[in-house]
Amino acid sequence: MTEPQASPPFPTHRIDALDVLRGFALVGICLVNVEFFNRPVAESGAGMAPGLHGLDWFAAWVVAYFVSGKFWTIFSLLFGMGFAVMLERARTKGRPFLPAYLRRIAALLVFGLLHHSLLWSGDILISYAIGALFLLLALFARGRWLLFAIVCCMALSLLPAPWRELNGLALPLAFVGLVALYLRGKPGEPGFALAMIIPGALILLAALVLVLQGSEGAPMLAVAGSILLALGLLARRRGGEGHGRLWRAGIAIFVLSFGFLVAEGGLRYFSAGSPSLGPATSTAIDGREVDQDTARSLRHRELVQRIAEERKVLTQGSYAQAVAMRVGHLRERLRDEAGFSIVLVGVFLVGVWCVRSGMVTEPVRWQSLLRRLAWIGLPLGIGIGLAGSLVATARPPGVDDQGWDFAYGLLMLGSLPASFGYMAALLLLLQRRPGLARVFAPLGRMALSNYLMQSLVLSLLFYAHGAGLWGIGRAAQVGVALALCALQAWLSAWWLRRHRYGPMEWLWRAFTYLRLPERRPSVNTTLP
Repeated sequence: MTEPQASPPFPTHRIDALDVLRGFALVGICLVNVEFFNRPVAESGAGMAPGLHGLDWFAAWVVAYFVSGKFWTIFSLLFGMGFAVMLERARTKGRPFLPAYLRRIAALLVFGLLHHSLLWSGDILISYAIGALFLLLALFARGRWLLFAIVCCMALSLLPAPWRELNGLALPLAFVGLVALYLRGKPGEPGFALAMIIPGALILLAALVLVLQGSEGAPMLAVAGSILLALGLLARRRGGEGHGRLWRAGIAIFVLSFGFLVAEGGLRYFSAGSPSLGPATSTAIDGREVDQDTARSLRHRELVQRIAEERKVLTQGSYAQAVAMRVGHLRERLRDEAGFSIVLVGVFLVGVWCVRSGMVTEPVRWQSLLRRLAWIGLPLGIGIGLAGSLVATARPPGVDDQGWDFAYGLLMLGSLPASFGYMAALLLLLQRRPGLARVFAPLGRMALSNYLMQSLVLSLLFYAHGAGLWGIGRAAQVGVALALCALQAWLSAWWLRRHRYGPMEWLWRAFTYLRLPERRPSVNTTLP
């Protein structure tokens, strides 16, 4: 991505394009989320529901391959953009950034915990809060403090539970340290490249030894080593200067994360009938060592039990039982967040680049790139997912995934170029049809309020403690989602004619800056 040479002064007015993109993304998120108010959240990532026919099958297929994975990625890019906007405006006004942003993260985490516990366990605000903290570490933390934190996390593995579980933070922190090394190093310095090349070469050497020993773990190790080696060589040759490092690091993290899933799933799919190809022959489950096949069977059994529990409570239980179930799942949810947060850091970094480069603040100067992203990103990203659909469109019952992990990895790998394509197409269309801002901008200005409102309305519609409409057809679900978004767009415009911020945005802002924001609307709102 080539940047224009001269960057304009950072705008002090509200950036309408960001609001439009947020509103657009919120519609897509609602189309995806509505399914999991009619289906256990534990089945997310399992593809299309079984037994669909006719219009329901078509609606599910369109959402699965043209919407799913793409719009949370757009929203994550926008979260990174919001971070960059807040940082740049704090610098412009000469006021501290970190204290206010840490309070902003803390408030977001509280919103997420309450949303998860009281309304819906598919919440993403918790993930954003943890990912934002990792992003701060990548951009601001000093190396020695990161190293100290990694050592502490590893030392905690010697302590009894629950402290031992914090050991899982060691790997994400080490990964963040590598990203920080790359982002802050001078052009031509070999630090980041060597940090990837040396482990990659050692992993490849270990794979060779396993091949000579006839071990099953060699293929996966070879894939992992090759990816690390390739990224290191790319960083050595194309390290880049200035803002270019942000998108290179972000895309590398995203591709590395889902590339592992594609590689592992592909190896199992194309080696059908062979034993497990995992990098180790055993793993720990509840404190005991078991082989990979047994571990997979145990995890599958736990998932089946979790799905049955969700379905029973949400279709037959009371509100108190639903809250108790979600609170009971919270510890497991938090334990698994570190891995997903690494992916989010990558997407956030690309979002930061979108603002710092001027692509979303001055899109007119980026016409050429936006056209390429629209014409290449959409066919490429959606096409990769559709290619995976030729292998599988859903995870089958049982332990054997029959290629679904490979297909799902391809679907997720294509979500980033598809998201760029959607964003670029909308930014180009916005220049030709500025009236679109009246439709999507109010929805986007109240994105947090509308996101939480969607969960409230959908839970009251579909759960047993509400109207109990759980299980309506997939096409009807899409109709409900679109109608809800249309209603929210009208309500948001009505509200913003009378108030400067949405209700949750006002509360979030008050906690961030420790003062009560202005309530009255303003035509030219200046955001800090």
